[in-house]
Amino acid sequence: MKSSRDRLQQLLDGDLSPEDIADDPALVSLADRLYGIKITPARPVKARDMTDAPVGVITEVAPPTDMLIEVIGDLAPAAPLIDPLALPPLLSAPPSKRHPGVYVAGLGLLVVISNLFGLLSGLLGGNCLEGDLCPTTGSTRINWMDVQNLDTGYGWSLPLQDGGYGLPDIVAVVVLTLALIMLLRRK
Repeated sequence: MKSSRDRLQQLLDGDLSPEDIADDPALVSLADRLYGIKITPARPVKARDMTDAPVGVITEVAPPTDMLIEVIGDLAPAAPLIDPLALPPLLSAPPSKRHPGVYVAGLGLLVVISNLFGLLSGLLGGNCLEGDLCPTTGSTRINWMDVQNLDTGYGWSLPLQDGGYGLPDIVAVVVLTLALIMLLRRK
């Protein structure tokens, strides 16, 4: 007895005749769907109900197909050939316009990261007059909570490389990074 997989492969290869698959409803259904072969369903009869009359020959309802795609050449209207040089030139896509907030968020993130490493002290630290935490003593990071006191030592803190960072710095980096990502993803 062959397995159902082998019988299916034989059906797909075209090696089974309608008489061979008449007893298997699954193969009959597949043959109908794949090849359009209509086979009268087999009606099994128990041995006790059988009469001595000869079994009829299984016949196909429709003629078998040769499993090829039929190409009809003269019935389809001929499409006119298009000259590729006669086509208008393709339009280029308009340049994408970025939201101005992308530039603001990017510049803000650059300023905050530069401040973390103490790079802004050269621009703004020259007017620190009093206190022991002026940029001349090593505190080169702007303290965002006391940004109004840049002329005193309270407006300055240690940079990141000396272990100094604060909660305003972390919040500014996270918020500006998220804003930049959201603005870049917008269309």
